[in-house]
Amino acid sequence: MPMSAELEQLRDLTEHIHLNVGDVIVDLITDYAGTLIKKVRHISIEYDDVYVWEIRWFENGDPHLRPADYLEEEGMKLSIVAGTYEWCSVKRD
Repeated sequence: MPMSAELEQLRDLTEHIHLNVGDVIVDLITDYAGTLIKKVRHISIEYDDVYVWEIRWFENGDPHLRPADYLEEEGMKLSIVAGTYEWCSVKRD
C-alpha cells in the first residue's frame, strides 16, 4: 500500500531525530518525563527490524496515566514530530 504524502512528510521529519541513551522525553499528555535507558532490536518478519526503547519514568504523575516502560522507536519519533512528546537530547547536533 503506498504511503500518503502526509505520512511521507512525517517520516522525512523523523529521519532527523536520533535518540540516544540518556535522552529525556516528556509525555505532554500525561505530564510524565522519562529517561531513555536501553535500545533493543526486535526482528519482525512483517516489518523488518523494529527498535524498542526502555524508558525509566519519573514518578511525578497520576499512576493510572503512566506511559509504558517500552516504546517503539518510530512511534516515539512520530510523537515528537506531532508534538505529543517533547525531546531533550544529551547530544547536540
